[in-house]
Amino acid sequence: MTIDQTSLQARLQRPASAALRLMFGTALLATSLASCGGGGAATGSPVPAPAPAPAPAPAPQPTGSAGCGNAAKLSTGEQAIASDGVQRSYWLELPADYDRNKAYPVIIGLHWRDGSATEVRTWNNYFGLKPLYGSSAIFIAPEGLDKGWANTGGRDIRFMRALISQVQQGVCTDPQRVFATGFSFGGMMSNAIGCEMGDVVRAIAPLSGSLWSGCGASSNRVAAIFDHAMDDNTVPYSAGEDARNTFVARNSCSATTKPIGSNGCVEYQGCSAGKPVVWCGHATGGHWPPAFSATETKAFFDRF
Repeated sequence: MTIDQTSLQARLQRPASAALRLMFGTALLATSLASCGGGGAATGSPVPAPAPAPAPAPAPQPTGSAGCGNAAKLSTGEQAIASDGVQRSYWLELPADYDRNKAYPVIIGLHWRDGSATEVRTWNNYFGLKPLYGSSAIFIAPEGLDKGWANTGGRDIRFMRALISQVQQGVCTDPQRVFATGFSFGGMMSNAIGCEMGDVVRAIAPLSGSLWSGCGASSNRVAAIFDHAMDDNTVPYSAGEDARNTFVARNSCSATTKPIGSNGCVEYQGCSAGKPVVWCGHATGGHWPPAFSATETKAFFDRF
């Protein structure tokens, strides 16, 4: 909220003005009494100077990336970036009414095996999140190598770090609200990001994922919400549970859960402050995100 400096200064100075009037009135009374020989004050005693009014509190400044306040260096469209000596790409989607002084959250949508960034943004609408956010967020759809996210030798983690840095330098984003989600292979990459990139990513939302893209050691933690169907015959439910259990342990959660939302999701209790873990396991749906996944994901991301 922007503070009106003029009204704030007026409010701060009014008490001082009243104190000043009282002080001058007291001084005049003391002078009159002294001239009449009353009041006990010595003739010629100095009148104390009024205390200065306190300076107005500075207006809070929004926390934004290096790209805030400047003309955008990037625009909606395919972006190129070199990572590990390989030319890679991602699709960047800015709000139609992009404001260079507004720090936008960033949502990264990761495609499935044999999928593409184009399908994430055009056919899938960022796993249903884009219609829910409208113009209030920046979206990124990265292109995997070999139609997937094997993350061989950590190459895809380095790619993610490079593209996030490029976006934060080029446009105005909120570095405290970078989120990653993805389905299948993209869910696996979301988990890999959560394992290693808690210093730049706030929360992840793997859909039908596992730890098959790796889970590097890191002291940084992320919040996480998982979605998986029990009848998934491509990525077994147990593989999703393994990923969930890894983050439950990393975030120091207890085994106790509490229902959350209206779609059968549960939240683990006692997790590290600001690092909740939510599990949305459901009986049917196969290897596909359920219709409610976008709503649950956005509700979770909106907590941060």
